[in-house]
Amino acid sequence: MIKSVLAATLALGGILVAPAAANAAGYTPEGICGKGFAVVNRAPVGSWGTVYLLYNRRNGLNCAVTIKSKHTGVSTRTSVVLEVARPFANNTPPYTEKAEDSNRYKFYAGPVKLQGKGMCVRFSGAIANRPTKAQFARGGNGRFTNCG
Repeated sequence: MIKSVLAATLALGGILVAPAAANAAGYTPEGICGKGFAVVNRAPVGSWGTVYLLYNRRNGLNCAVTIKSKHTGVSTRTSVVLEVARPFANNTPPYTEKAEDSNRYKFYAGPVKLQGKGMCVRFSGAIANRPTKAQFARGGNGRFTNCG
């Protein structure tokens, strides 16, 4: 009986741990962005990774990160872009701001953070499949969403 309970517990633990291990070297968006951030949106970057949008309710910051799931451990061009926009309202002018990180990375690009309270957000990411003469996969939400 004890062995079967232990086996079931280990099996369940394996199921719960598997999604984090599926990311490059166990990196998670929450771990990269830091304490207080939670995923609010995500988009595939082709079949090579995922770009995540996170939000911290305590301080109103948005965070974005692109995590590779293929071509990991190889320094390839990997990028993440985060943009926030406040539309014209109540005689306040429109406002936009952009943060990005693009370089040759082995596992992920980012984090990039911007204040997002009361604003709409657009995020995107790209991953190359090899260091030179590479093909790129791109993904993101394409338009300003996640307003708040």
